[in-house]
Amino acid sequence: MMRRRWPWLLALGALTGACTGLIGEPLDGKGGSTPTSFVCDTEAVPEALPLRRLSHLQYRNTVSELVRFAAPSAAAEILGGADPLFAQLPDDRRVGPDKHYAGFTRLDQALQQQHVDGAYRVGGEIGKALTASPSRLAELAGACATDADAANDDACLDDMIRRFGERALRRPVTDEDVAFYRGPAGAAPFDAADYADVVALLLNAPHLMYFVEHGQDGSDSTAPLDAYELASRLSYHFWQTLPDEALFASARSGALLTEAGYEAEVERIWSDPRTHAAMGELFGQWLDNTTLEELDARVGTPLFDAFTAGYTPGPDLREHMLAEVTDAALHYTFEEPGTFRDLLTSRKSFARTEDLASIYHVPVWSGSGEPPEFTEPERVGLLTRAAFLSTGSANTRPIMKGVFIRKALLCDDIPPPPPNAAANPPQLSESLSTRQVVEELTGQGACAGCHKVIINPLGFATENFDSLGRVRTEQALFDPDTGAVVSTATVDTEVVPRVESGDERVAKNAADLTSLIAASPKPYACFARQYFRFTFGRLEDLDRDACALEDVKLALDEGKPMADVLRSIARSTAFRMRSFVD
Repeated sequence: MMRRRWPWLLALGALTGACTGLIGEPLDGKGGSTPTSFVCDTEAVPEALPLRRLSHLQYRNTVSELVRFAAPSAAAEILGGADPLFAQLPDDRRVGPDKHYAGFTRLDQALQQQHVDGAYRVGGEIGKALTASPSRLAELAGACATDADAANDDACLDDMIRRFGERALRRPVTDEDVAFYRGPAGAAPFDAADYADVVALLLNAPHLMYFVEHGQDGSDSTAPLDAYELASRLSYHFWQTLPDEALFASARSGALLTEAGYEAEVERIWSDPRTHAAMGELFGQWLDNTTLEELDARVGTPLFDAFTAGYTPGPDLREHMLAEVTDAALHYTFEEPGTFRDLLTSRKSFARTEDLASIYHVPVWSGSGEPPEFTEPERVGLLTRAAFLSTGSANTRPIMKGVFIRKALLCDDIPPPPPNAAANPPQLSESLSTRQVVEELTGQGACAGCHKVIINPLGFATENFDSLGRVRTEQALFDPDTGAVVSTATVDTEVVPRVESGDERVAKNAADLTSLIAASPKPYACFARQYFRFTFGRLEDLDRDACALEDVKLALDEGKPMADVLRSIARSTAFRMRSFVD
């Protein structure tokens, strides 16, 4: 425990309470189905952002970088000891317009007492660890912190606060800051515990734990970000952590506020490997099939074992399937310059493990170089990847496949089901195909309108793949108790998917459906919305945020490489501004 609890903790508690009404409220969607374009009104003022906290990952990365800065020789040992403390902090939930689809942890702004208490413990323990020996203290504050000359103690502590504080607060450290943050140390001479308390105070500063943005001096209701605020926006968006020394230097000199200096930093940041991880989070969370069950949960049951026919899913297969989707997106973003359409229509396998590669009947991909092509003509595009076809049972779930496409890829709203709607997945029949069972269940009454027109057809188009993602020409029907095959059913994939309202064109299979989706403006507009949410940590307003949305949508419409599309957000006016108008 720290030796003292200072009044700043009460101030932090007050800030927590004040923010709860702003950042703890559940998000609600704005607008309806995805428009095909966004009308940019340059006079429109975006909604004021509430005070956002760092995500769990961003907070952990930030503290870790500060430890590496303060004690590079002991950082690994210190951070290893802090692992249990980080683990006690609340995990962020996926938040979005729908609780199951395309939610991002960056949107979780709920604030709990555990966040405050957890950060207090982390700060205290890190402070003690950074000062646990004379060598560590000297690395943190310089030789002046450990020598016998007390005359230099005040200057030594102040210098440490300025150097460490610039990074912790992500802004210049003022004389007032120095006076405040040296408070726990009292009067000179200072010992290691005094330095530890000062570090703990800095690690719990609101400027560390939140994105505090005031804009440049003399600004109005819309304010251009100052250099340090802009540096933080760039680093946390693309790296999930605080600026590095080069970015701090650009902020200090003011070069970041010039067009040339800003463009140079955008390009440098984009080329850093840390950007791969952040963009992997974007794609992984957007395209996560949260309804996919563990694929080995039913291994050993007669029905499931008969269905798998000698293929035994392992405990990691689900994660391998989901990772393949993220790897596909990252490949077209960083390795092989590709467009959003390339991602939607790709016939390449990114399976890195034998369990998934064997389902695709392709060699294992090494993770670099040219991925193998699918050899099965039926497997075309994103929607035929195993992550979106598998269920963890012996039966497909065409309803859930259709809902995923509508909500995650097209951003269409689907009215909630009636209160008496069945929540359980359709069961296997001994005489009917899964499509026939679903059509019987949803073809009448209150459910029919949504299911027959906007949900089921999108799922039926891939019914020539079984619930492990394997190609099939007919559906085997089993005795549910013994697993014996009792019959077969014809697989019917012909649908009218109505990707756009009123479109009555027929899709005979997944390839046709993929072509219709890729040719529609809706998935491109939907991705612009998803990327906006990921970038700004809030839901979009289709009127007030139209300019930022249009910047991304225009890059997609022009067929620019995904790398250019994802960088375009940093070049938008919205990314470099702060609004103070509700």
